[in-house]
Amino acid sequence: MMEKLKELAMNPAHEILFREKTAKTTGKYFWAANIFVLLFQIYNILYTLFYTDFQLKSQASRVYMVLYGAMLLICILTAVCGWILTAGRKGKSAKLLHLYTAFGCLLLIWSACITLYDQRVSSNISVYMTTAVYIAGLLYIRPRISVPVFIFCEAILLAGILQLDLAPSRDIYGFCVNSVGLTLVALFISLYRWASLRKDFLNHLEMEEKNEMITRQSERLNYLANHDPLTGLWNRNYLSEWTDRFFSENSRRQIAVFVIDIDHFKEYNDTFGHVEGDECLKKVAGVLQELEGIHFRYGGEEFLCLLEITDETQAKHLADRLCSQIEQQKIPSSKPGRYLTVSAGYAVGTMKNDLEFRRLLHGADDALYWAKNNGRNQTARCAPR
Repeated sequence: MMEKLKELAMNPAHEILFREKTAKTTGKYFWAANIFVLLFQIYNILYTLFYTDFQLKSQASRVYMVLYGAMLLICILTAVCGWILTAGRKGKSAKLLHLYTAFGCLLLIWSACITLYDQRVSSNISVYMTTAVYIAGLLYIRPRISVPVFIFCEAILLAGILQLDLAPSRDIYGFCVNSVGLTLVALFISLYRWASLRKDFLNHLEMEEKNEMITRQSERLNYLANHDPLTGLWNRNYLSEWTDRFFSENSRRQIAVFVIDIDHFKEYNDTFGHVEGDECLKKVAGVLQELEGIHFRYGGEEFLCLLEITDETQAKHLADRLCSQIEQQKIPSSKPGRYLTVSAGYAVGTMKNDLEFRRLLHGADDALYWAKNNGRNQTARCAPR
């Protein structure tokens, strides 16, 4: 039994989620029962008044009126409290569950009292039976409350029936056996519902956590497949996806293709070592990510930038910023007293297919070589062909 309870235990965060979900589902049954019982008590009161010509001279009629009036008042009070709590935004689920539990317990105790009083003239226990099964099967009640309440109600019935001066022909033994059996069945249903609701929630939560883990793993694998592990920029695999998608749009928009290369990077590695070389690549990649366009690590110390443009001034603006932004980082170069720089070449045009993309890429590459052969730390544009 203790192992079963441990399996159904939840941490505080999960308990809050469970209460919120259970309060929503249980609330529908609460309102249905509340309205039905309220209307039923109004009917009982009116019928009793009409049956007694509004005199209530007999003790039985007065007792019934007290019982009906008490249950009517309980329905009204719990309905008002339920309306106030449900009108709140958040954080009311625990109080709502307490309210539903209190209503169910009071209704069960009331049904036991009215059933016991009915035994003076009838052996019918349908009111108690219906109420007990309804509460057990539809309301969420914790075992530490349901067990003592059901036992208490059964004690009311047994103690009361033994105290009543009933005719010898009445089957008191049968009443006791039936009421005890019904109480045990209702209690079992209540415990089963408590356990099944918690178990279903935990199973659903476990499934959600597994799905979330699968989603995270999928996103991680997708990230690794499409990003350069060192710099975090897009890699050549994603470059193929991006260009294929661009081609499929059959776009006539212009695009600027930039090929960027770190100046004297081999000397930088020889001077500072490959670990510092990796850090240098990360810093350059970080600067590129702050600029317009979509950026890729194309290979080694080369980067690629693609920028969709509406006019060529946008490409010129990015070209002007590329070299200056890197130099402003003041990354020490292999030459004392100087900072790391980059050179870039770019080409502008439309690309409807891979052939046109390769043409722009070769043009940008040619412009890059011109920039490197003519002093570096500059950007050159490929002449339109």
